Amino acid sequence: MRKIYWTIVWGLSISTQVFSANGNNIVNDTIRTYNLNEVILTSSTKETNDLRSIPAAASIFSPQQIISKQISSIKEISTLVPNLYMPDYGAKLTSAIYIRGIGTRSSGQSIGVYVDNVPYLDKSTFDFELMDIQRIEVLRGPQGTLYGRNSMGGIINIYTISPFDFQGKKVSVSTGNYGQINAKASHYGVINDKFGFTAGVYYDRTSGYFTNEYTGDKADHMQSAGGRIRLEGHFHPRFKMAYTFSGDYTDQGAFPYGLYDATSGKVAPVNINDPSSYRRAMLSNSLLVEYKGENVLFSSTTGYQYLNDDMKMDQDFSPKSIFTLNQRQKQHAISQEFALKSLTQSPYQWSFGMYGFYNHLKTDGPVTFKEDGIKEVLQPIFDQIKENANNPKMPNLIITDKELHIPGTFQTPSYGFAIFHQSTYNDLFTEGLSLTAGIRLDYEKQNFGYQSEAKMNISASFGKIEFPLGSMYEPTVMDVHSHQDFWQALPKVSLKYACTPSTYTYFSVSKGYKTGGYNVQMSADVMQSQMKYDMMNAFKDMIPGEIQKPLPVEEVAAYKPEQSWNYEIGTRSELLTNLLNAELTLFYMDIKNLQNTQFVNSGNGRILTNAGKAKSMGIETSLRARLTPELTADWNYGYTHASFKDYDNGKENFKGNHIPYTPRHTSSLSLQYVHNLKKRWIDQLYASTQLNGAGKIYWTERNNIKQDFYLTLNARAGVRKGKINLCLWGKNMTNTRFAAFYFESFGNPFIQLGKPLQFGAEISLTLQ
Repeated sequence: MRKIYWTIVWGLSISTQVFSANGNNIVNDTIRTYNLNEVILTSSTKETNDLRSIPAAASIFSPQQIISKQISSIKEISTLVPNLYMPDYGAKLTSAIYIRGIGTRSSGQSIGVYVDNVPYLDKSTFDFELMDIQRIEVLRGPQGTLYGRNSMGGIINIYTISPFDFQGKKVSVSTGNYGQINAKASHYGVINDKFGFTAGVYYDRTSGYFTNEYTGDKADHMQSAGGRIRLEGHFHPRFKMAYTFSGDYTDQGAFPYGLYDATSGKVAPVNINDPSSYRRAMLSNSLLVEYKGENVLFSSTTGYQYLNDDMKMDQDFSPKSIFTLNQRQKQHAISQEFALKSLTQSPYQWSFGMYGFYNHLKTDGPVTFKEDGIKEVLQPIFDQIKENANNPKMPNLIITDKELHIPGTFQTPSYGFAIFHQSTYNDLFTEGLSLTAGIRLDYEKQNFGYQSEAKMNISASFGKIEFPLGSMYEPTVMDVHSHQDFWQALPKVSLKYACTPSTYTYFSVSKGYKTGGYNVQMSADVMQSQMKYDMMNAFKDMIPGEIQKPLPVEEVAAYKPEQSWNYEIGTRSELLTNLLNAELTLFYMDIKNLQNTQFVNSGNGRILTNAGKAKSMGIETSLRARLTPELTADWNYGYTHASFKDYDNGKENFKGNHIPYTPRHTSSLSLQYVHNLKKRWIDQLYASTQLNGAGKIYWTERNNIKQDFYLTLNARAGVRKGKINLCLWGKNMTNTRFAAFYFESFGNPFIQLGKPLQFGAEISLTLQ
């Protein structure tokens, strides 16, 4: 009982982590020690609660925290936020995010990502360079009422700096081991009191961390470059507009997976013979129009994203020439939202909105079976046919192709619309008691088109005599079209009681929803089954027994929506004025039709399936303390118990097993120290350090392969003289060896190791 008591006492923690972001406080690109009650701008175009007192679990990163914690991409907030985990997939493709056990590695996302209120509609666009950031918000738990589709696990909101909040120039250059170079330059300016602009560029590269033994070259080299322009007009005290354009190009070696030995627990070096790489070009446009009346705020947010990428994968991850995948995506995504929100001082606050989107995604995913693949994967299928026939006169069937190219083109356009409303009534019946209720009506249509044509040439062998059989059957042609329609109502109710302005407790119930859709990574498996059937059907008179017909493609490809009910109770308090803030959240999620990624039987791909029922429960706690005028500390901890309640794939029953890719524990302990000097040759000394942990992580539904809890240490220390900063930095300074991602091919387990010890130096300049 004493242990439980002290656990609860220490668990009463999360900092609100909200800091000042007015123009004066963003000026110096340095770390500062802040009073805990200082806040950054937390305005929202549709939320009826102030973010500082929202009845939900929220984490907020200020610009200074982003710098001190070395956050340059969304991946680097993993474990800094309780129960948030973003594994390193091995490429910027398919950047999966998990919150509270909710997430997926393929076919859509469960966590929403917004930049300046514009949604990013595909996981392939999530991993990008963060620059000119005013704040990052992470709202954990379903946010469907205001944000709709695919926000079942939570929302990550990213806001960029307005030129009206800061004017000047920022330049930084960082270098480190493994050939790391990162350079950024931004200009923030105003032409007059009505028009301002921001322009920034960046370049990032690394020579790679892992060597491919087959070639002797680095397997994961990377370089990316991009820029951003923001034009903002405050044409009237009540009216403003902002247009943002950004572009990003990435070229990287990808998927540095090594064969995992379950007996010894060792991971072999990368050893592949075929190219594995990822190239991505990404453009984003957004237009925000905002009118603030006497009592209402009207906003219009328009977004357009373009994605064009090219992924090459040695999908057997071995020195053999078995099979390769070359997937290319092209996306055009448009979104539009209108919102109307009250601005009165009355206890009743409301917001209404409409949202619509169109997402056209074309995916080409041709698979090529090479020499070893034909010999070891495809030829045994025909050897088995002869063996099952039990007829010594039956000839051997021999594949005569040197390589087998299986094309596959998927057209998966989708569109949808929604209307939503939320109301908050403050001081309900008594002072400090408030009720928030909302609902969203959401419709979505998913279309599916699959085209492919291929032919496998075989011959009948009678000893040394072979008779070609290819002329006796036609190529296999696939031309499949289907669609699904989804309607969903997403309610939310929260009750909050604030006993003081800085201390409150809340209870909320909300429905989470992730849309259904179609798989596009199982084309080789589907086509292989259909080709086998077509060839055997051509010789059905010679083959004894019934020939099994494959399932229709639309049935294999389709998966259902995932739904959940989330129950959450939390408390947030400033325990000691300006010295100690704390938050504690308890949650329980009841999940239906859990979307779970599994590898297909042939080993030629993976698909998203519905895994029956599941549950996720846990605790999130954080603490932020000002230990001295110069030293602050914050601690974040999350515990998640996510398991299957009912999941039987027809071969095995996984009831009670933990959901894969979900850390049971996430933890982060950070210290920040700033010492200002007077009449010295330097103006400031600063240092920060973070001890981050995650685990245990199960990689399979069987829970037979796992990553135990591990810790990594990051640090940053430097000096400031006027407008110049010079610092040294390090990541994974303990050189901890851990598994960052897991993959299977033909039943063989492969693991990507986490990045090793990195260190370097950075110089930055801020001019006004």
